[in-house]
Amino acid sequence: MTEAKVQKVKPDIRAITRLVPPSGNLVQGQSELPIDPRLAAEAAAVIAASENHYGGSEGDANLRKAVAAKIAKYNGIDIDTDARPFELMISNGGTGALIGIAQSYLRGKSALVFEPYYPYHKRIIDEFGGRTERFELDENLKFEKDALLRRCKELRDRSEFPLRMIIVCSPANPSGKVMSQVELEAVADVAKELDLLVVSDEVYEHYVLGENPHTPIASLPEMHERTITVNSFSKSWNISGWRLGYAFGKGELIAPINNAANVIYVCPATPLQAALSRVLMADDDYYTRLRDKFDAKRVKFSAGLKDLGFKIYESGSAFYIWARIPEKFDDAIAFNEMLMRDAGVGMTPGSAFADSDTWDAHVRICIAREDAILEGAMEKLRSVLND
Repeated sequence: MTEAKVQKVKPDIRAITRLVPPSGNLVQGQSELPIDPRLAAEAAAVIAASENHYGGSEGDANLRKAVAAKIAKYNGIDIDTDARPFELMISNGGTGALIGIAQSYLRGKSALVFEPYYPYHKRIIDEFGGRTERFELDENLKFEKDALLRRCKELRDRSEFPLRMIIVCSPANPSGKVMSQVELEAVADVAKELDLLVVSDEVYEHYVLGENPHTPIASLPEMHERTITVNSFSKSWNISGWRLGYAFGKGELIAPINNAANVIYVCPATPLQAALSRVLMADDDYYTRLRDKFDAKRVKFSAGLKDLGFKIYESGSAFYIWARIPEKFDDAIAFNEMLMRDAGVGMTPGSAFADSDTWDAHVRICIAREDAILEGAMEKLRSVLND
């Protein structure tokens, strides 16, 4: 009788967050920067005007038009907001769109994620009657097309939980990795050859700053018809608690997701949608300033980490830092517990994002914090890690 394999216990990101004081919280992946004052003023005005009632499950018409303009400008993809079925819907955060996708397409089916993966990609699918399969990236967070094709074909052809889609997250949570054109084309070729859908999570598109530009996979040849793109305003507008995101694609792909959203959520928050519609495209330089602000945070905080012995992965984006902890440590969970105890600083151990042991000595660090918080956290890290 063989001994059953013990399932790996994963760090709980939200539980860790609660154990760390705000001054040392580099854990949870949300922006804690202040809301844009124009957006705050518009929200107050809309709510005061009593525009607080049900809306359509597809979202506020004015916000949908503003988002379509944003997609055209930054992604080079044209959305017809008058088309039926809807090609674009406002969702209850990116998570709301992912739940709708799982409900609509993945019951009794499976989706492939690249490891290290965003835990909610896996958790949502598993909770809604699907199965998540992993495809492990190598130590440099790269992959071979032939290996991806073999893995996907094997999963597609099985009788139970056959593969239905590939999930692409670029820039990636947790690593920040920006997929190259060659990598995106490889995913696209596999999806087309095996007739798979692609879900492209592009929440971090405006933090890209390396040699690989952000390329929406839906913009590649023959990919619009099989891609559902998911995005969110939580990070880029510092409004994670508002729960506003969006999904777009071919109308026939979006319609089932909208139907699920109608049942699960009824509609996104109507006054908050109206407020965002008024400011979303009002400032041509908004996203440039956002990228530059985060690049400055990345450069400064990465330099401090390198001085303390961390090995930084140069991801090509700037919302997260993915790093190997100093060489004298090999267990990021124990390392993080020591930092929380002795410095009041917390990070997220790499094992929260993987089922394998490959990333056990890595951490994800969220730098979406005020500069003073980052500077204070670095001083605390120095106090315990400098020999």
